[in-house]
Amino acid sequence: MDNLPDDQSSYANAMQWVSRITAISLEMVLPGVIGYYLIDRWLGTKVVFLTLGLILGLVGGIWQLIKLTKQNNSR
Repeated sequence: MDNLPDDQSSYANAMQWVSRITAISLEMVLPGVIGYYLIDRWLGTKVVFLTLGLILGLVGGIWQLIKLTKQNNSR
């Protein structure tokens, strides 16, 4: 936060981080929600696609977090 560009306020930087965290959180949760409410209910399976969605969401979210930290460290 100390090395902000001159044209970017602290508030703008905070909102940028809130946006990133929200997007990554949704990326982790939505595949499980979609798997349960759309696919599992439609096919009549119990929690097969919920589990697959949560696993894929977790892997995708962790991948995005790693990518974000590498991007932030390179600045």
